[in-house]
Amino acid sequence: MKTTTVNGKTINAGMPEVCDKKLAAAELKMIKSDIKIVQISKDHETAAKELILNGFQERFGFIDHSLNPDLNCLTDTYNGEGTLFLAGLIENELVCTGAMTNEGNGECRLQRMSVKKEYRGQGIATMMVRQLEDCAKAAGYRKVVLETNIAWDSAVNLYKRCGYKEYKLEDEMIHLSKEI
Repeated sequence: MKTTTVNGKTINAGMPEVCDKKLAAAELKMIKSDIKIVQISKDHETAAKELILNGFQERFGFIDHSLNPDLNCLTDTYNGEGTLFLAGLIENELVCTGAMTNEGNGECRLQRMSVKKEYRGQGIATMMVRQLEDCAKAAGYRKVVLETNIAWDSAVNLYKRCGYKEYKLEDEMIHLSKEI
């Protein structure tokens, strides 16, 4: 049986036995119950920037800092009317991010979704999407739009599982939306 350590806790991964699957489900539930999603603060800006850039490095093999000026001061950038940047924390460790910005006409854009590599596949991204959707509804938005790289199967599948529908393909990008 393969194990991994998360926040000092050893958890099982890749478990073929039924009892191990039940244990894995309990451990995932525990991890999800330990996560606290909060508005980004100065305390977590650097970790959020690093998490997002590490994801780009992993996906693209390089980072173009000129494409990401918003990451230099998240609390200021996402402090305007209809904008929000959330951080998911487990024991004060930043493990995921997500943001929304105002697109006008009752629409917001979901962006800056990222989950720390060792926490992926545990439903944390889905929790963040749902939290952002709840915030969008509370802010009066009626529709959420987003775009991602068509080759990022895990991201595309996440959004489709969350009810997003494709409305446009453009170069390497897929555009998705959802009425909320």
